[in-house]
Amino acid sequence: MTKRKPKAKAVEPKREPNAQERDAIEKAKAYCRSRTQPIAYEVKKIEGGSITIDAPHSDLGAFEVLQRATFGTVSPEFANRAAGEVGNIMRSVGKPLPEPDQINAGIAAVAGIGPQNEAETMLAVQMIGTHSVAMEMLSKAKHATNTDQLERFGTLATKLLRTYTTQLEALAKIRRGGSQKVTVEHVHVYSGGQAIVGNVTGGQGGGRVESTGQCHAPALAGPAALALQADPSMLRPDAGRDPVHVPGCEGEEAMPDARWSERDRGSEG
Repeated sequence: MTKRKPKAKAVEPKREPNAQERDAIEKAKAYCRSRTQPIAYEVKKIEGGSITIDAPHSDLGAFEVLQRATFGTVSPEFANRAAGEVGNIMRSVGKPLPEPDQINAGIAAVAGIGPQNEAETMLAVQMIGTHSVAMEMLSKAKHATNTDQLERFGTLATKLLRTYTTQLEALAKIRRGGSQKVTVEHVHVYSGGQAIVGNVTGGQGGGRVESTGQCHAPALAGPAALALQADPSMLRPDAGRDPVHVPGCEGEEAMPDARWSERDRGSEG
């Protein structure tokens, strides 16, 4: 007797995208249409362990132009060298050759950075290498089996990520031509008012004003001070007010104005 093979279970068809998914799909299509398709190499392995990188279509001249534009150069030699460096960076550890998807992913990263000259291209290739090694160190730190490995790989990853940030800043500086952005903040002081220029700090038992060589503001601050400064007549002494008894003093006299010593102002030599 021959055994019958069990019938394969019918695969249930997947549902159609819902309204939100269709909306996201349309936005994704519009985004992809707005971006330029990066070049992609056709990588072939040949005998002896070497590889050949060729165009994926028949218009070789157009492909070479696209390659030079991708690497921000008019030199085919420079473009070929940069492409080789990207392939060497993207290949897996222990593998003598990069896979086609690896080198093409690196080329897409260069195209995304969009270098405009050879200097920017060299920086872009460095950024790809820094990012690649940083991700590898993060992966090793995640799968570390002891704290020594975690600390070692985590420290390397942190240094590489900081380097990557520095490279991004360098690229931005090159593209803006070394110009700096200066933000000017205006402080409006209306008639009868005063402003504090410097750092104002407060602590227990009172506050103090620390100034970088600028004038000090009056002791009063806040809405009450502005109200008094707006109407100087309110600062007149009231002749009919009750005297204040001060221990250790003879007789009755008005309280003196508040004064700050140099020590209270926080001005240190």
